[in-house]
Amino acid sequence: MTATSRSSSDDRPFTSGPVPLELLPFLPEDFHDGGDADTWLAHIEPWGWTGIRDWGTDGWDLGNWPYQAVALYNSPFELCYALAVYTEGDVSVEAWATREERDSSVDSLALSYWSHSDRGPADAPDPSTPPSEIPAQFRGPYVPGDTAT
Repeated sequence: MTATSRSSSDDRPFTSGPVPLELLPFLPEDFHDGGDADTWLAHIEPWGWTGIRDWGTDGWDLGNWPYQAVALYNSPFELCYALAVYTEGDVSVEAWATREERDSSVDSLALSYWSHSDRGPADAPDPSTPPSEIPAQFRGPYVPGDTAT
């Protein structure tokens, strides 16, 4: 991935869009060791990755545990924000310049997961819904006790 935007008033090399994966401290790769998502998450957690099981205001399942898992990375100094998706040992990784861009990608991923299973909200929008049009209750990480909609 590459990024082409740079603001002269900002010291950050990337202010929007995808960023090179080389900025990540540890790149989670395909993980076929006979384990599952829990094993994979334990392997990448020391490098700053956080497993995310729930998404949206009501905490709907994000993926199909333990076969699928999602992990997020927030770099120190807000340099980049990444998403890693584990599916039965295969791993894909993407990184963005902002948390909002990364979370919008996770919003779309969540809609896709929910449309192919009974683990999500019955009233979730179609997966083709543009991220800016996804209703607030279906966006963002789940925060227990958060009543904002």
